[in-house]
This record gives sequence, structure tokens and C-alpha cells, in this order.
Amino acid sequence: MTQREPFSIVYCDLARRLLDAFGEAVQELVQLHEHQFLAIIDGDADCSRFDALIHMSNERKYKAKYSYLQHLETHGCSKKWH
Repeated sequence: MTQREPFSIVYCDLARRLLDAFGEAVQELVQLHEHQFLAIIDGDADCSRFDALIHMSNERKYKAKYSYLQHLETHGCSKKWH
């Protein structure tokens, strides 16, 4: 049995920036959910104040995600190389 070489995905600079922006948007959303969860655990009666922030953050995440995916589809820069 031969061992296959690992492959890597090659991205252009714009794809990498778009992927980074998507990652940052995901992290922001997770942090907001964490803050809301902690507020609920602490019995904060105003924990719903996070709802609008979570909604806006989720929209940024979707926008970043689809910008990244659209770029990959149109530019084709995510080819796998051995």
C-alpha cells in the first residue's frame, strides 16, 4: 500500500481575506451567544438585549460566507494540489 501525499488547497489573496473575514464573523457571533448565555445564567432580566446584536452579527456572517463561496465559484482558486 502506498502512502498518498497530503494535498493542500491553494487560495488567492482575496480568497484568504474573505475566508478570514468569515472566520472573524463566526467568532463575533459565538462571543455574542456566549455573552447572552452568561447573562441568562446570571439571571439578567435584560438578556434579550443581545437578540438584535446576534441578528445583525448573523447577517454579517452570512454575507461573509456567501462572499467567500461566490468568490471561490467564480474565481476557481480553491483547487486541490498534491
